[in-house]
Amino acid sequence: MNPSAIDFNVSEVEFIVAVLLAAAIFFWLPAVRLRQLLWACGNLFVLWLVLPNTQSLAVLAVFLGSGYLMARVLRIWPSGWLLASYIALLVVAFLVLKQYAVLDWVLPRILIRDNVLLHLVRITGLSYMLFRQIHVLVDAAQGQVARISFWSYVNYQLNLFAILAGPIQRYQDFDEQWQTLQPVLANPDDLLRNCLRLLVGVVKIALIAPLFYKGWDELQVSLVNARVTGWKFLVEFPVVFYAYPVYLYCNFAGYCDIVIAANRFFGMKLPENFNRPWLARNVLDFWTRWHITLGLWIRDYLFMPMYKPMVERWPKRAQSLAWIFYFLAFVVAGAWHGSTANFLIYGAMQGLGASVAKIYENAIIAARGRNGLKTYLKSSKVRFAAILLNFHFQCLTLMFFSQVDCRDAWWMLRGLFAASTGYKV
Repeated sequence: MNPSAIDFNVSEVEFIVAVLLAAAIFFWLPAVRLRQLLWACGNLFVLWLVLPNTQSLAVLAVFLGSGYLMARVLRIWPSGWLLASYIALLVVAFLVLKQYAVLDWVLPRILIRDNVLLHLVRITGLSYMLFRQIHVLVDAAQGQVARISFWSYVNYQLNLFAILAGPIQRYQDFDEQWQTLQPVLANPDDLLRNCLRLLVGVVKIALIAPLFYKGWDELQVSLVNARVTGWKFLVEFPVVFYAYPVYLYCNFAGYCDIVIAANRFFGMKLPENFNRPWLARNVLDFWTRWHITLGLWIRDYLFMPMYKPMVERWPKRAQSLAWIFYFLAFVVAGAWHGSTANFLIYGAMQGLGASVAKIYENAIIAARGRNGLKTYLKSSKVRFAAILLNFHFQCLTLMFFSQVDCRDAWWMLRGLFAASTGYKV
């Protein structure tokens, strides 16, 4: 294996040039199988770049192989307990490989933190592979997967354009396109727009995002380490507060622009992942606009499995208690982002925001009815206030998301209060 695995960057010139060159010959290949083979070679090359050693390859092979076999079994013999048992085992393995701190409470430290073999295993994109694997398993058990082949499944999981951070595509959609690999850019205008989107993605990642990241990084170090106070704190804090969300959006949305455009060069459509997220009026609306495929995954595979039994058993109470399941779903999704406490806090804050949005919506319905809710939502003043409030709430949650040590975020918030009011906390 590659003795010195590298970080795979889709905005680098080498990647863009390679994509354009491969796309130029892709549809000249006379058979679908040859086009699939070229695609698979690209996947294997990227895998070689990002996997550091044979241990990582072996773990990945077990992960993908077991998922494929279990999907085949569940498709033929659907079993709720078998599905739940395998997913539980899969999640535990993921927590161990990612070395989540919570495991220190239940497992001896030597098995996790001091295990040399675990430190050798590093699989880029494992988090998204986990989501895709759970989706395939659940859909196979529910009879939604018409066919599944190892060739298709492996290329679906190792898709070089979605291996890093999604978007999370459904296997059924991938397989349908994989069987034909026909051009999706029907005319020169489509081709030009796709090239432009590729360029816009590069500009977002390579030019705009670094500017905001540099400003955020320098000033948040000043606020946290230098313990800046007074008027200087009030000047620097807004940059820290607003710059990171802009950086994260440009970096992630730019990445999605590049991989979605690149995918289309090869006859594949990845789902869209962003739709003007800063115009969302609450947390639930935000997650239908920001990282859309993750928001849909949270709804379909976290929220609905918890909420559906409530609807079936206590239909009259289900609507009023939906906020509980929104909170739990977002806490789990937040913890999935990383192994440190700041991601758990981020998820809990998103869950709290989603819960409040749902409770508030239910209160309006109870007071004014469905028609009253529609009238309320049509108000331009209400919409403006809601967008402004949600934007600042998202910036607040991202303060914790961006700080590995969440105490630094608390310090900055306390510093803001002290600098604004003159009272020390």
